[in-house]
Amino acid sequence: KAYVAGGADIFGARFDTVAFDQRGHGASDGGALELGAMAEDFGAVLDALGWARASIGGTSLGAATELLFARRHPERVERLLLDLPGFGPGSFRDPAKTEAMAEAFGRADFDAAARRITEGLSPPRAAAWESALRADWSLYDPARLGPKLAVVLRASVSWRVVERWPGDLAALRMPATILAVKGDPVHPWEVAETMARTMPGARLLSRVPSLDPLRIAAQWVESLT
Repeated sequence: KAYVAGGADIFGARFDTVAFDQRGHGASDGGALELGAMAEDFGAVLDALGWARASIGGTSLGAATELLFARRHPERVERLLLDLPGFGPGSFRDPAKTEAMAEAFGRADFDAAARRITEGLSPPRAAAWESALRADWSLYDPARLGPKLAVVLRASVSWRVVERWPGDLAALRMPATILAVKGDPVHPWEVAETMARTMPGARLLSRVPSLDPLRIAAQWVESLT
């Protein structure tokens, strides 16, 4: 939530906007780290606000949970913004790498976690990711945040968001924008490409070459208008 809140002025200039920490992230506790429960959290937030429907967006894990919410409750989703989706055949997290990241988070070693997250990225992109991650993590107590992220990683490693890939995505008829980066091993461009080709109202865009929350917020707003 804190990372998205960095672009609050940009979002707020065009939309009534709410961001929340998913279970096991930021200020939220672990709760039931189950894909279906986390997807339903989108509905709980909308209900708390008294909103019947909204445009929703999420990054990486957030893209997974929002997609399942949209599949279950399409009548509540005006537009979808899927930022760096990382699911589908060939994109399940490698169990060994996931465990290495979880182990680092579990002992609150964020330097080691950042190195393991960015393995396989080009040096400039790895450096940009590490900078953005550290900026986000600095807003929280490492001793509390690290173990929560470790639990999330271990719980989500085998999630299957779409049972019949990619056919089930064809039922999603709302306008959708998918943001992806070529060469990202964690969020494969090919997965985003398949999604955009299958979802009738979807388009695929290259994500801005920056992890600056202001630039990302500007792209999200442009994509949703």
